[in-house]
Amino acid sequence: MSDLTALSGLVDPDAPGWSRVALTDFDNAGREWVRQQMAALGLETRIDGAGNVIGRLPGARPELGSIMTGSHTDTVEGGGRYDGIVGVTAALECVRSLRDSGTRLNHDLLVVNFFSEEPNRFGISCIGSRALTGHIKASDMDRLDSESHSFGHALQQVRVDPSALLTARMDMSKVRAFVELHIEQGPHMEEQGSQIGVVSSITGVKRFQAAFRGRPDHAGTTPMDRRQDAGCAAAGTVLAIEQIASSHADGRGTTGLVTFSPEAVNVVTEVANLWGEFRSPDHAWLDDAVRRFEDAAQQEGRARSVTVELDWLPSESPAVMDDALGTLVAQQADRLGLTRSRLYSGAEHDAAIIAKTVPTAMIFVPSHDGRSHCPEEFTNERDVVAGTNVLLNTILQIDSQYGLD
Repeated sequence: MSDLTALSGLVDPDAPGWSRVALTDFDNAGREWVRQQMAALGLETRIDGAGNVIGRLPGARPELGSIMTGSHTDTVEGGGRYDGIVGVTAALECVRSLRDSGTRLNHDLLVVNFFSEEPNRFGISCIGSRALTGHIKASDMDRLDSESHSFGHALQQVRVDPSALLTARMDMSKVRAFVELHIEQGPHMEEQGSQIGVVSSITGVKRFQAAFRGRPDHAGTTPMDRRQDAGCAAAGTVLAIEQIASSHADGRGTTGLVTFSPEAVNVVTEVANLWGEFRSPDHAWLDDAVRRFEDAAQQEGRARSVTVELDWLPSESPAVMDDALGTLVAQQADRLGLTRSRLYSGAEHDAAIIAKTVPTAMIFVPSHDGRSHCPEEFTNERDVVAGTNVLLNTILQIDSQYGLD
């Protein structure tokens, strides 16, 4: 808990909430703090080409491969104290407990603080885990933010070499399992009275950027039926996103940013850009939402003689967690006398990326009132400790069962 308090205090003093946004000096400071803690615990520590901070606790039989745990330390702007860093500080505590008790694992233990998990201003999330697993492309370096700065340039500003990031792939065949502890970020566990959440799957995400191009005209003299108003086309599309997402119980649709140009109240909008996403654990519904969204955006444009350009950003299909690892998590929760429930994650996680190549489990602890990505985000200390105990004991069980036959 002292680690969590120290790390959560490394924030931007001029931003709202607990802001430690990726691609800033404040995020760099947070990751450097983690590296220092790893080194103090005696881990073999490095920062890879993608900015991931990786610590290795050597096992007695390294030929068996490794067990990986960790999370992220970056936040959304105006975010909370617990998202991501609970998993990182819990991983450090697991190492400390192993050291203090004189316990040596058979497998190597890898503790990872993943770089830029939250969607950055270029619309790309989970940068570190994508790079680690080879799921990032050179073309992503050319993506632009709302001020026309490239992602590659932004990386260089925080001392991450784009070419090194693109070649930072790790041999994941040597990783036997990945387990991530995280806050739920929703209300289910608190409503169910669960201390531990065993995650069954992680939502899929489809992110997009839409550009609407119309014609600038005088706002006072141009009749409504002669306008090519890009802003109105974008506004109609925003409402369509809400309508599409509301058609499915597990559907989510959000418009995160809209810009109009020119920025003048007396000029008909020439260009409107919007960034948003759809989420669901239902792969078929996500594909249908994409089709309905594209139809709605084009219809809003045609109705106003506005052209529409859609760009789908790096997205993820729903990820299923490993059943055997989930059973181990449940068994450890039961053994420790903790109440538990199974649930899917509506939030995105590095675990969804790692699960493409490595058996993966996620452990959730409750979020008070289901609040997250806001300053009010809170998880009780006893729940953090309970989750950390389940994480440690799950790692011990994986170590005793995997690869020893």
